[in-house]
Amino acid sequence: MCVSKKLLSQFGKCKQGNFGLFSAALLPVLFVSAGFAVDYVNLASARSELQNSVDAAVVAVSRKDVTDENRSAVFGQFLTAQLASNTNITLVDQRLEQTVGVNYIQTDARATASVPLAFLGKFIPNKVSVVASTTFSTRSIEIAIALDNTGSMGSGGISALKQASHALVDALGGINTSQQSLKVGLIPFVTSVNVKGEGYDTSWIDEDGDSLYNGWTFLTDTQRSTRKSSGNSNADFGNGSYPHHSNLFKWSGATWKGCVEARPAPYNTDLTPPDSSNPDTLFVPYFAPDEPGNRFSKGGNSGSGFNNSWLDDDASGSDEEIQRSIKKYKTQKPVISNHNDDDGPLTLGPNRACPTPIVPLTSDISKVRDGIDAMQFWNGSGTNIAEGLAWGWRVLSPAAPYTQAAPFDPDAATKILVVMTDGANVSFGASSTINKSDYGSYGFLNDGRINSANTQSKAEDYLDASTAKMCVDIKKLGVEVYTVVYKTTASGVVNLFSNCASRKDNFFMAKDVVALKQAFSAIGQSVSGVRISN
Repeated sequence: MCVSKKLLSQFGKCKQGNFGLFSAALLPVLFVSAGFAVDYVNLASARSELQNSVDAAVVAVSRKDVTDENRSAVFGQFLTAQLASNTNITLVDQRLEQTVGVNYIQTDARATASVPLAFLGKFIPNKVSVVASTTFSTRSIEIAIALDNTGSMGSGGISALKQASHALVDALGGINTSQQSLKVGLIPFVTSVNVKGEGYDTSWIDEDGDSLYNGWTFLTDTQRSTRKSSGNSNADFGNGSYPHHSNLFKWSGATWKGCVEARPAPYNTDLTPPDSSNPDTLFVPYFAPDEPGNRFSKGGNSGSGFNNSWLDDDASGSDEEIQRSIKKYKTQKPVISNHNDDDGPLTLGPNRACPTPIVPLTSDISKVRDGIDAMQFWNGSGTNIAEGLAWGWRVLSPAAPYTQAAPFDPDAATKILVVMTDGANVSFGASSTINKSDYGSYGFLNDGRINSANTQSKAEDYLDASTAKMCVDIKKLGVEVYTVVYKTTASGVVNLFSNCASRKDNFFMAKDVVALKQAFSAIGQSVSGVRISN
Protein backbone atom coordinates (compact mmCIF):
# COMPACT_ATOMS: atom_id res chain seq x y z
CA MET A 1 0.00 0.00 0.00
CA CYS A 2 2.83 2.32 0.88
CA VAL A 3 4.62 1.47 -2.33
CA SER A 4 1.58 2.33 -4.40
CA LYS A 5 1.24 5.75 -2.81
CA LYS A 6 4.88 6.48 -3.50
CA LEU A 7 4.62 5.53 -7.16
CA LEU A 8 1.54 7.70 -7.66
CA SER A 9 3.30 10.60 -6.02
CA GLN A 10 6.31 10.29 -8.30
CA PHE A 11 4.10 10.05 -11.41
CA GLY A 12 2.32 13.25 -10.48
CA LYS A 13 5.62 15.08 -10.02
CA CYS A 14 7.09 13.88 -13.34
CA LYS A 15 6.98 16.44 -16.23
CA GLN A 16 8.21 14.29 -19.07
CA GLY A 17 5.60 13.76 -21.84
CA ASN A 18 3.20 16.55 -20.70
CA PHE A 19 3.42 18.40 -24.13
CA GLY A 20 2.38 15.27 -25.94
CA LEU A 21 -0.55 14.79 -23.62
CA PHE A 22 -1.73 18.41 -24.04
CA SER A 23 -1.29 18.17 -27.83
CA ALA A 24 -3.33 15.02 -27.92
CA ALA A 25 -6.04 16.75 -25.95
CA LEU A 26 -6.01 19.93 -28.16
CA LEU A 27 -5.70 18.26 -31.58
CA PRO A 28 -9.41 17.50 -31.98
CA VAL A 29 -10.25 21.06 -30.99
CA LEU A 30 -7.79 22.50 -33.52
CA PHE A 31 -9.07 20.17 -36.21
CA VAL A 32 -12.67 21.16 -35.65
CA SER A 33 -11.73 24.87 -35.56
CA ALA A 34 -9.89 24.55 -38.86
CA GLY A 35 -12.90 22.78 -40.30
CA PHE A 36 -15.17 25.57 -39.10
CA ALA A 37 -12.84 28.14 -40.70
CA VAL A 38 -12.78 26.29 -44.01
CA ASP A 39 -16.56 25.99 -43.96
CA TYR A 40 -16.92 29.69 -43.17
CA VAL A 41 -14.60 30.66 -46.05
CA ASN A 42 -16.47 28.36 -48.43
CA LEU A 43 -19.80 29.77 -47.33
CA ALA A 44 -18.63 33.38 -47.76
CA SER A 45 -17.10 32.58 -51.14
CA ALA A 46 -20.29 30.89 -52.29
CA ARG A 47 -22.38 33.85 -51.16
CA SER A 48 -20.12 36.27 -53.05
CA GLU A 49 -20.20 34.20 -56.23
CA LEU A 50 -23.95 33.73 -56.00
CA GLN A 51 -24.43 37.48 -55.51
CA ASN A 52 -22.30 38.32 -58.56
CA SER A 53 -24.20 35.77 -60.63
CA VAL A 54 -27.61 37.06 -59.57
CA ASP A 55 -26.50 40.66 -60.24
CA ALA A 56 -25.44 39.71 -63.76
CA ALA A 57 -28.58 37.66 -64.37
CA VAL A 58 -31.02 40.33 -63.24
CA VAL A 59 -29.28 42.92 -65.41
CA ALA A 60 -29.47 40.52 -68.34
CA VAL A 61 -33.23 40.06 -68.01
CA SER A 62 -33.74 43.82 -67.70
CA ARG A 63 -32.59 44.30 -71.29
CA LYS A 64 -35.08 45.46 -73.88
CA ASP A 65 -34.83 42.24 -75.94
CA VAL A 66 -36.16 40.04 -73.10
CA THR A 67 -39.95 39.70 -73.21
CA ASP A 68 -42.27 39.49 -70.22
CA GLU A 69 -43.21 35.93 -71.21
CA ASN A 70 -39.71 34.45 -71.02
CA ARG A 71 -38.04 36.71 -68.46
CA SER A 72 -38.10 34.18 -65.60
CA ALA A 73 -36.86 31.37 -67.85
CA VAL A 74 -34.02 33.51 -69.16
CA PHE A 75 -33.10 34.48 -65.60
CA GLY A 76 -32.86 30.82 -64.59
CA GLN A 77 -30.87 29.84 -67.65
CA PHE A 78 -28.45 32.73 -67.22
CA LEU A 79 -27.98 32.03 -63.53
CA THR A 80 -27.39 28.31 -64.10
CA ALA A 81 -24.82 29.06 -66.79
CA GLN A 82 -23.02 31.51 -64.51
CA LEU A 83 -22.70 28.92 -61.72
CA ALA A 84 -22.02 25.86 -63.90
CA SER A 85 -18.28 25.82 -63.26
CA ASN A 86 -18.63 25.71 -59.47
CA THR A 87 -19.71 22.23 -58.35
CA ASN A 88 -19.87 23.33 -54.71
CA ILE A 89 -22.90 25.55 -55.36
CA THR A 90 -26.26 23.94 -56.04
CA LEU A 91 -29.23 26.15 -56.83
CA VAL A 92 -32.28 25.18 -54.80
CA ASP A 93 -34.56 28.17 -55.45
CA GLN A 94 -34.79 31.23 -57.71
CA ARG A 95 -37.46 33.87 -58.00
CA LEU A 96 -38.01 36.89 -60.22
CA GLU A 97 -40.63 39.61 -59.95
CA GLN A 98 -41.13 42.80 -61.94
CA THR A 99 -43.01 45.87 -60.76
CA VAL A 100 -44.17 48.49 -63.23
CA GLY A 101 -44.64 51.87 -61.55
CA VAL A 102 -45.84 55.20 -62.86
CA ASN A 103 -42.45 56.14 -64.27
CA TYR A 104 -40.16 53.22 -63.46
CA ILE A 105 -39.76 49.46 -63.82
CA GLN A 106 -38.18 47.49 -60.99
CA THR A 107 -37.00 43.89 -61.32
CA ASP A 108 -36.39 41.97 -58.08
CA ALA A 109 -34.44 38.71 -58.01
CA ARG A 110 -33.77 36.19 -55.25
CA ALA A 111 -31.73 32.99 -55.33
CA THR A 112 -30.86 30.32 -52.77
CA ALA A 113 -28.10 27.74 -53.11
CA SER A 114 -26.81 24.88 -50.98
CA VAL A 115 -23.13 24.60 -50.07
CA PRO A 116 -21.51 21.41 -48.69
CA LEU A 117 -20.25 22.00 -45.13
CA ALA A 118 -18.09 19.54 -43.15
CA PHE A 119 -18.69 20.92 -39.66
CA LEU A 120 -20.84 24.08 -39.63
CA GLY A 121 -23.67 22.20 -41.28
CA LYS A 122 -24.44 20.54 -37.94
CA PHE A 123 -25.03 23.94 -36.36
CA ILE A 124 -26.36 26.25 -39.14
CA PRO A 125 -28.20 25.75 -42.45
CA ASN A 126 -25.92 24.96 -45.36
CA LYS A 127 -27.75 27.41 -47.61
CA VAL A 128 -27.05 30.97 -48.69
CA SER A 129 -29.59 33.43 -50.11
CA VAL A 130 -28.99 36.68 -51.96
CA VAL A 131 -31.20 39.37 -53.53
CA ALA A 132 -30.67 41.92 -56.27
CA SER A 133 -32.86 44.57 -57.86
CA THR A 134 -32.61 46.67 -60.98
CA THR A 135 -34.49 49.87 -61.53
CA PHE A 136 -34.73 51.98 -64.63
CA SER A 137 -36.83 55.01 -65.30
CA THR A 138 -39.53 54.93 -67.94
CA ARG A 139 -39.67 58.70 -68.10
CA SER A 140 -39.13 60.22 -71.50
CA ILE A 141 -35.49 61.02 -72.22
CA GLU A 142 -34.51 64.18 -74.11
CA ILE A 143 -30.87 64.77 -74.97
CA ALA A 144 -29.41 67.90 -76.59
CA ILE A 145 -25.80 67.58 -77.80
CA ALA A 146 -24.01 70.91 -78.37
CA LEU A 147 -20.74 70.42 -80.26
CA ASP A 148 -17.87 72.77 -81.06
CA ASN A 149 -17.37 72.92 -84.86
CA THR A 150 -14.77 75.68 -84.86
CA GLY A 151 -11.66 75.84 -87.02
CA SER A 152 -9.35 74.71 -84.22
CA MET A 153 -10.97 71.27 -84.40
CA GLY A 154 -9.42 70.75 -87.84
CA SER A 155 -10.11 67.75 -90.03
CA GLY A 156 -8.72 65.29 -87.48
CA GLY A 157 -10.70 66.77 -84.61
CA ILE A 158 -14.00 66.92 -86.48
CA SER A 159 -13.52 63.33 -87.65
CA ALA A 160 -12.93 62.27 -84.04
CA LEU A 161 -15.98 64.23 -82.93
CA LYS A 162 -18.17 62.47 -85.49
CA GLN A 163 -16.94 59.07 -84.34
CA ALA A 164 -17.50 59.99 -80.69
CA SER A 165 -20.98 61.38 -81.38
CA HIS A 166 -21.97 58.18 -83.17
CA ALA A 167 -20.59 56.22 -80.18
CA LEU A 168 -22.89 58.19 -77.87
CA VAL A 169 -25.89 57.48 -80.11
CA ASP A 170 -24.86 53.80 -80.31
CA ALA A 171 -24.84 53.60 -76.51
CA LEU A 172 -28.41 54.89 -76.43
CA GLY A 173 -29.44 51.77 -78.33
CA GLY A 174 -29.94 49.98 -75.02
CA ILE A 175 -33.01 52.08 -74.28
CA ASN A 176 -36.27 50.21 -74.81
CA THR A 177 -38.19 52.80 -76.82
CA SER A 178 -41.37 50.75 -76.54
CA GLN A 179 -41.35 51.56 -72.83
CA GLN A 180 -39.46 54.85 -72.81
CA SER A 181 -39.61 57.76 -75.25
CA LEU A 182 -36.20 58.91 -76.53
CA LYS A 183 -35.54 62.15 -78.40
CA VAL A 184 -32.13 63.49 -79.37
CA GLY A 185 -31.16 66.92 -80.73
CA LEU A 186 -27.88 68.19 -82.21
CA ILE A 187 -26.49 71.73 -81.96
CA PRO A 188 -23.31 72.37 -84.00
CA PHE A 189 -21.86 75.77 -83.02
CA VAL A 190 -19.03 78.13 -83.95
CA THR A 191 -19.80 81.64 -82.67
CA SER A 192 -23.32 81.26 -83.98
CA VAL A 193 -25.76 78.47 -84.74
CA ASN A 194 -27.82 77.69 -87.84
CA VAL A 195 -31.59 77.49 -87.27
CA LYS A 196 -32.61 77.04 -90.90
CA GLY A 197 -33.23 73.32 -90.67
CA GLU A 198 -36.16 71.13 -89.74
CA GLY A 199 -38.89 73.02 -87.90
CA TYR A 200 -37.60 76.46 -88.89
CA ASP A 201 -40.25 79.20 -88.75
CA THR A 202 -39.90 82.74 -90.09
CA SER A 203 -41.87 84.02 -87.09
CA TRP A 204 -38.66 83.62 -85.05
CA ILE A 205 -36.77 86.08 -87.25
CA ASP A 206 -36.53 89.86 -87.29
CA GLU A 207 -37.00 90.47 -91.00
CA ASP A 208 -37.86 94.17 -90.64
CA GLY A 209 -34.90 95.53 -88.69
CA ASP A 210 -36.78 96.19 -85.46
CA SER A 211 -34.41 94.43 -83.07
CA LEU A 212 -31.81 96.74 -81.52
CA TYR A 213 -28.68 95.24 -83.08
CA ASN A 214 -30.09 94.51 -86.53
CA GLY A 215 -27.84 96.65 -88.76
CA TRP A 216 -25.74 97.87 -85.83
CA THR A 217 -22.39 97.57 -87.61
CA PHE A 218 -23.53 100.04 -90.29
CA LEU A 219 -24.38 102.83 -87.84
CA THR A 220 -22.23 105.64 -86.54
CA ASP A 221 -21.95 106.18 -82.80
CA THR A 222 -24.51 109.00 -83.06
CA GLN A 223 -26.94 106.82 -85.00
CA ARG A 224 -26.54 104.02 -82.46
CA SER A 225 -27.37 106.43 -79.62
CA THR A 226 -30.44 107.63 -81.54
CA ARG A 227 -31.57 104.07 -82.19
CA LYS A 228 -31.24 103.16 -78.53
CA SER A 229 -32.87 106.29 -77.16
CA SER A 230 -35.83 106.26 -79.53
CA GLY A 231 -36.82 102.64 -79.20
CA ASN A 232 -34.86 100.90 -81.96
CA SER A 233 -35.74 103.57 -84.53
CA ASN A 234 -34.18 103.64 -87.99
CA ALA A 235 -32.04 106.57 -86.85
CA ASP A 236 -31.79 109.00 -89.77
CA PHE A 237 -32.33 106.46 -92.54
CA GLY A 238 -35.32 106.92 -94.80
CA ASN A 239 -38.04 104.38 -95.43
CA GLY A 240 -36.72 101.21 -97.00
CA SER A 241 -33.09 102.27 -96.74
CA TYR A 242 -32.24 101.13 -93.25
CA PRO A 243 -29.43 98.53 -93.55
CA HIS A 244 -31.08 95.75 -91.61
CA HIS A 245 -29.82 92.31 -92.52
CA SER A 246 -32.73 91.12 -94.61
CA ASN A 247 -32.33 94.24 -96.76
CA LEU A 248 -28.59 93.66 -97.04
CA PHE A 249 -29.09 90.07 -98.22
CA LYS A 250 -31.66 91.26 -100.76
CA TRP A 251 -29.52 94.13 -102.05
CA SER A 252 -26.40 91.98 -102.40
CA GLY A 253 -28.17 89.09 -104.09
CA ALA A 254 -26.79 86.66 -101.50
CA THR A 255 -28.82 83.97 -99.76
CA TRP A 256 -29.09 83.75 -95.99
CA LYS A 257 -27.75 80.35 -94.91
CA GLY A 258 -29.58 80.30 -91.58
CA CYS A 259 -27.25 81.47 -88.80
CA VAL A 260 -28.58 83.94 -86.25
CA GLU A 261 -26.96 86.49 -84.00
CA ALA A 262 -27.07 86.76 -80.21
CA ARG A 263 -30.04 88.69 -78.90
CA PRO A 264 -29.63 91.82 -76.74
CA ALA A 265 -29.24 91.11 -73.01
CA PRO A 266 -30.94 89.57 -71.11
CA TYR A 267 -32.48 87.59 -73.95
CA ASN A 268 -29.08 86.36 -75.17
CA THR A 269 -28.84 83.89 -72.31
CA ASP A 270 -32.44 83.00 -71.49
CA LEU A 271 -35.45 81.08 -72.79
CA THR A 272 -37.73 84.00 -73.64
CA PRO A 273 -39.67 82.91 -76.76
CA PRO A 274 -39.42 85.09 -79.87
CA ASP A 275 -42.32 87.56 -79.91
CA SER A 276 -42.89 90.17 -82.62
CA SER A 277 -44.42 92.53 -80.03
CA ASN A 278 -40.97 92.69 -78.41
CA PRO A 279 -38.53 92.80 -81.36
CA ASP A 280 -35.46 92.30 -79.16
CA THR A 281 -36.68 88.75 -78.49
CA LEU A 282 -36.58 87.96 -82.22
CA PHE A 283 -33.47 86.46 -83.81
CA VAL A 284 -31.51 88.57 -86.27
CA PRO A 285 -30.21 86.92 -89.45
CA TYR A 286 -26.43 86.66 -89.22
CA PHE A 287 -24.83 88.97 -91.82
CA ALA A 288 -21.01 89.28 -91.94
CA PRO A 289 -20.36 92.64 -93.65
CA ASP A 290 -17.95 93.15 -96.50
CA GLU A 291 -14.72 94.42 -94.99
CA PRO A 292 -12.54 97.18 -96.47
CA GLY A 293 -10.48 96.30 -99.55
CA ASN A 294 -11.48 94.87 -102.90
CA ARG A 295 -12.95 91.40 -103.13
CA PHE A 296 -10.85 88.42 -102.11
CA SER A 297 -10.86 85.23 -104.14
CA LYS A 298 -11.27 83.21 -100.94
CA GLY A 299 -11.78 83.80 -97.24
CA GLY A 300 -8.83 84.68 -95.06
CA ASN A 301 -7.80 83.27 -91.71
CA SER A 302 -5.52 85.98 -90.36
CA GLY A 303 -5.32 86.72 -86.69
CA SER A 304 -4.58 90.37 -87.35
CA GLY A 305 -5.86 91.41 -90.82
CA PHE A 306 -9.19 91.61 -92.61
CA ASN A 307 -10.52 88.19 -93.64
CA ASN A 308 -13.86 88.81 -95.34
CA SER A 309 -13.66 91.30 -98.21
CA TRP A 310 -16.27 89.80 -100.49
CA LEU A 311 -17.27 92.86 -102.56
CA ASP A 312 -15.35 95.59 -104.31
CA ASP A 313 -15.59 98.71 -102.14
CA ASP A 314 -17.19 101.17 -104.59
CA ALA A 315 -16.55 103.80 -101.91
CA SER A 316 -13.76 105.97 -100.59
CA GLY A 317 -12.78 107.35 -97.21
CA SER A 318 -11.58 105.77 -94.01
CA ASP A 319 -11.90 102.09 -93.30
CA GLU A 320 -14.85 102.87 -91.02
CA GLU A 321 -16.64 104.82 -93.77
CA ILE A 322 -15.96 102.16 -96.41
CA GLN A 323 -17.26 99.38 -94.18
CA ARG A 324 -20.42 101.31 -93.25
CA SER A 325 -21.22 102.17 -96.87
CA ILE A 326 -24.30 100.33 -98.16
CA LYS A 327 -23.88 101.46 -101.79
CA LYS A 328 -21.64 98.51 -102.69
CA TYR A 329 -24.33 95.99 -101.69
CA LYS A 330 -26.54 97.48 -104.39
CA THR A 331 -23.92 97.94 -107.10
CA GLN A 332 -21.28 95.24 -106.60
CA LYS A 333 -22.51 91.70 -107.04
CA PRO A 334 -20.64 88.88 -105.32
CA VAL A 335 -19.62 85.67 -107.02
CA ILE A 336 -21.77 83.33 -104.96
CA SER A 337 -19.86 80.19 -105.96
CA ASN A 338 -16.75 81.59 -104.31
CA HIS A 339 -18.35 81.84 -100.89
CA ASN A 340 -18.02 78.11 -100.11
CA ASP A 341 -20.92 78.49 -97.66
CA ASP A 342 -21.69 74.79 -97.69
CA ASP A 343 -18.19 73.38 -98.00
CA GLY A 344 -15.82 75.29 -95.77
CA PRO A 345 -13.59 75.39 -93.91
CA LEU A 346 -12.73 78.87 -95.27
CA THR A 347 -15.85 80.76 -96.29
CA LEU A 348 -16.20 84.20 -97.82
CA GLY A 349 -19.27 86.39 -97.67
CA PRO A 350 -22.20 87.23 -95.40
CA ASN A 351 -22.50 83.66 -94.10
CA ARG A 352 -18.87 83.34 -93.09
CA ALA A 353 -18.22 80.55 -90.55
CA CYS A 354 -21.89 79.55 -90.38
CA PRO A 355 -22.12 75.84 -89.40
CA THR A 356 -24.62 73.17 -90.42
CA PRO A 357 -28.20 73.42 -89.06
CA ILE A 358 -29.50 72.42 -85.66
CA VAL A 359 -31.32 69.10 -85.56
CA PRO A 360 -34.20 69.69 -83.11
CA LEU A 361 -35.30 66.96 -80.72
CA THR A 362 -36.44 63.94 -82.69
CA SER A 363 -37.20 60.29 -82.12
CA ASP A 364 -35.87 59.57 -85.62
CA ILE A 365 -32.24 58.87 -84.69
CA SER A 366 -31.26 58.61 -88.37
CA LYS A 367 -31.78 62.40 -88.61
CA VAL A 368 -29.34 62.91 -85.77
CA ARG A 369 -26.80 60.63 -87.45
CA ASP A 370 -27.21 62.57 -90.71
CA GLY A 371 -26.60 65.80 -88.80
CA ILE A 372 -23.47 64.34 -87.23
CA ASP A 373 -22.14 63.21 -90.61
CA ALA A 374 -22.79 66.66 -92.10
CA MET A 375 -20.69 68.49 -89.50
CA GLN A 376 -17.55 70.33 -90.65
CA PHE A 377 -15.01 72.59 -89.03
CA TRP A 378 -15.29 76.28 -89.91
CA ASN A 379 -12.35 78.68 -89.83
CA GLY A 380 -12.76 82.26 -88.71
CA SER A 381 -15.04 84.05 -86.26
CA GLY A 382 -13.85 82.25 -83.10
CA THR A 383 -15.61 80.17 -80.44
CA ASN A 384 -18.71 81.15 -78.50
CA ILE A 385 -19.53 78.42 -75.97
CA ALA A 386 -22.25 80.59 -74.46
CA GLU A 387 -24.21 80.57 -77.73
CA GLY A 388 -23.85 76.80 -78.10
CA LEU A 389 -25.01 76.30 -74.51
CA ALA A 390 -27.92 78.74 -74.88
CA TRP A 391 -29.20 76.96 -77.98
CA GLY A 392 -28.78 73.54 -76.38
CA TRP A 393 -30.97 74.85 -73.57
CA ARG A 394 -33.53 76.23 -76.02
CA VAL A 395 -33.72 72.89 -77.81
CA LEU A 396 -34.66 71.28 -74.46
CA SER A 397 -37.31 73.93 -73.76
CA PRO A 398 -40.96 73.34 -74.72
CA ALA A 399 -41.29 77.01 -75.69
CA ALA A 400 -40.45 78.50 -79.10
CA PRO A 401 -38.30 78.62 -81.09
CA TYR A 402 -38.19 74.83 -80.75
CA THR A 403 -41.29 73.20 -79.27
CA GLN A 404 -40.53 69.47 -79.50
CA ALA A 405 -39.57 69.16 -75.82
CA ALA A 406 -41.66 68.18 -72.82
CA PRO A 407 -42.11 70.64 -69.93
CA PHE A 408 -39.31 71.07 -67.40
CA ASP A 409 -40.80 68.53 -65.01
CA PRO A 410 -38.74 65.59 -63.68
CA ASP A 411 -41.87 63.43 -63.67
CA ALA A 412 -42.50 64.20 -67.35
CA ALA A 413 -39.03 63.78 -68.81
CA THR A 414 -35.37 63.33 -67.99
CA LYS A 415 -33.53 66.14 -69.76
CA ILE A 416 -29.83 65.91 -70.56
CA LEU A 417 -27.50 68.49 -72.07
CA VAL A 418 -24.07 67.51 -73.40
CA VAL A 419 -21.63 70.33 -74.23
CA MET A 420 -18.23 69.80 -75.84
CA THR A 421 -15.46 72.23 -76.79
CA ASP A 422 -11.77 72.21 -77.61
CA GLY A 423 -11.05 75.73 -76.38
CA ALA A 424 -12.15 78.90 -74.62
CA ASN A 425 -14.60 81.64 -75.57
CA VAL A 426 -12.66 83.68 -78.10
CA SER A 427 -13.31 86.37 -80.71
CA PHE A 428 -10.81 85.41 -83.41
CA GLY A 429 -9.12 87.37 -86.17
CA ALA A 430 -8.59 90.91 -87.47
CA SER A 431 -7.17 92.10 -84.15
CA SER A 432 -5.15 94.91 -85.80
CA THR A 433 -8.07 96.30 -87.80
CA ILE A 434 -10.89 98.70 -86.97
CA ASN A 435 -13.05 95.70 -86.10
CA LYS A 436 -10.65 94.07 -83.59
CA SER A 437 -12.02 90.64 -84.59
CA ASP A 438 -13.80 88.67 -87.27
CA TYR A 439 -17.57 88.99 -87.35
CA GLY A 440 -19.43 86.68 -84.96
CA SER A 441 -22.81 86.30 -83.30
CA TYR A 442 -22.15 89.53 -81.37
CA GLY A 443 -20.89 91.36 -84.45
CA PHE A 444 -17.34 92.67 -84.44
CA LEU A 445 -15.58 92.96 -81.10
CA ASN A 446 -15.30 96.73 -81.67
CA ASP A 447 -19.10 96.97 -81.97
CA GLY A 448 -19.26 96.72 -78.17
CA ARG A 449 -22.15 94.28 -78.16
CA ILE A 450 -20.45 91.86 -75.73
CA ASN A 451 -21.42 93.80 -72.61
CA SER A 452 -19.65 96.89 -74.07
CA ALA A 453 -16.34 94.99 -74.11
CA ASN A 454 -13.93 95.86 -76.90
CA THR A 455 -10.95 93.77 -75.83
CA GLN A 456 -10.56 90.00 -76.07
CA SER A 457 -9.96 89.52 -72.34
CA LYS A 458 -13.04 91.50 -71.29
CA ALA A 459 -15.18 89.74 -73.88
CA GLU A 460 -13.95 86.34 -72.70
CA ASP A 461 -14.67 87.26 -69.08
CA TYR A 462 -18.24 88.23 -69.94
CA LEU A 463 -18.90 85.14 -72.06
CA ASP A 464 -17.39 82.89 -69.38
CA ALA A 465 -19.60 84.50 -66.74
CA SER A 466 -22.63 84.13 -69.04
CA THR A 467 -21.80 80.47 -69.60
CA ALA A 468 -21.40 79.84 -65.87
CA LYS A 469 -24.69 81.56 -65.04
CA MET A 470 -26.57 79.58 -67.67
CA CYS A 471 -25.09 76.37 -66.28
CA VAL A 472 -26.57 77.22 -62.88
CA ASP A 473 -29.95 78.18 -64.35
CA ILE A 474 -30.10 75.06 -66.52
CA LYS A 475 -29.32 72.74 -63.59
CA LYS A 476 -31.95 74.47 -61.45
CA LEU A 477 -34.53 73.29 -63.96
CA GLY A 478 -33.48 69.70 -63.34
CA VAL A 479 -31.40 69.24 -66.50
CA GLU A 480 -28.50 66.81 -66.13
CA VAL A 481 -25.42 68.46 -67.67
CA TYR A 482 -22.41 66.58 -69.08
CA THR A 483 -19.34 68.50 -70.24
CA VAL A 484 -16.37 67.41 -72.36
CA VAL A 485 -13.14 69.26 -73.13
CA TYR A 486 -11.01 67.93 -75.96
CA LYS A 487 -7.24 68.36 -76.30
CA THR A 488 -7.00 71.30 -73.95
CA THR A 489 -5.81 71.71 -70.39
CA ALA A 490 -6.35 75.49 -70.22
CA SER A 491 -7.38 76.16 -66.63
CA GLY A 492 -10.10 78.64 -67.57
CA VAL A 493 -12.12 76.26 -69.75
CA VAL A 494 -11.37 73.23 -67.54
CA ASN A 495 -12.70 75.04 -64.45
CA LEU A 496 -15.67 76.40 -66.38
CA PHE A 497 -16.68 72.98 -67.71
CA SER A 498 -15.97 71.02 -64.53
CA ASN A 499 -18.18 73.42 -62.56
CA CYS A 500 -20.87 73.34 -65.25
CA ALA A 501 -21.26 69.56 -65.07
CA SER A 502 -24.02 68.35 -62.77
CA ARG A 503 -21.62 66.13 -60.86
CA LYS A 504 -17.94 65.22 -60.84
CA ASP A 505 -18.44 62.08 -62.92
CA ASN A 506 -20.22 64.13 -65.62
CA PHE A 507 -17.05 66.02 -66.57
CA PHE A 508 -14.62 64.47 -69.05
CA MET A 509 -11.18 65.54 -70.27
CA ALA A 510 -10.30 63.79 -73.53
CA LYS A 511 -6.72 64.04 -74.70
CA ASP A 512 -7.13 62.08 -77.94
CA VAL A 513 -9.60 60.36 -80.27
CA VAL A 514 -9.82 57.20 -78.15
CA ALA A 515 -10.53 59.17 -74.98
CA LEU A 516 -13.14 61.30 -76.77
CA LYS A 517 -15.00 58.21 -78.00
CA GLN A 518 -14.80 56.66 -74.53
CA ALA A 519 -16.19 59.82 -72.94
CA PHE A 520 -19.15 60.05 -75.31
CA SER A 521 -19.85 56.34 -75.05
CA ALA A 522 -19.76 56.57 -71.25
CA ILE A 523 -22.29 59.42 -71.38
CA GLY A 524 -24.62 57.34 -73.54
CA GLN A 525 -24.27 54.33 -71.26
CA SER A 526 -24.91 56.48 -68.20
CA VAL A 527 -28.10 57.79 -69.76
CA SER A 528 -29.40 54.38 -70.81
CA GLY A 529 -27.97 52.24 -68.00
CA VAL A 530 -29.90 50.06 -65.56
CA ARG A 531 -29.37 50.87 -61.87
CA ILE A 532 -28.66 47.82 -59.65
CA SER A 533 -28.95 47.41 -55.87
CA ASN A 534 -28.65 44.48 -53.48
